[in-house]
Amino acid sequence: MAEYFTLALLSIMIFYSFGIAFNVHKTLDKENAGKLLRKLFPLYFLWGIIISILSEIIFIYQGTYFKALLMAIIAIGFLYSRQILVPLLNKNRDLVNEGNEEAKKVFGSLHLRSVSVNLIQMILLVIILAT
Repeated sequence: MAEYFTLALLSIMIFYSFGIAFNVHKTLDKENAGKLLRKLFPLYFLWGIIISILSEIIFIYQGTYFKALLMAIIAIGFLYSRQILVPLLNKNRDLVNEGNEEAKKVFGSLHLRSVSVNLIQMILLVIILAT
């Protein structure tokens, strides 16, 4: 059962990263794309937290502790992204929109960190599915 949740989470992450986030910027103007993504990202991360914790519990119940540990790391990544990165990204994006050049560098760094966390989580999900 946990493998199904793991596969579902990986599928959601791939679809969100390459289907939604990518196309929102191609389809909507900058202002509306930003508004939509500010609503979607916290929800995306919340679902990631819920699914990864549920999977972790099932893996523990099944006695597959390595997979449970990896899933805990994934859950922490979602929690970090939702509670720490999103507010910082939003704050710096607002400063960029006001013309703050320093905030542009900070936003770029934070965005790279967010993408990196997401990519690491996807790799960990693949490892869980492969073992």
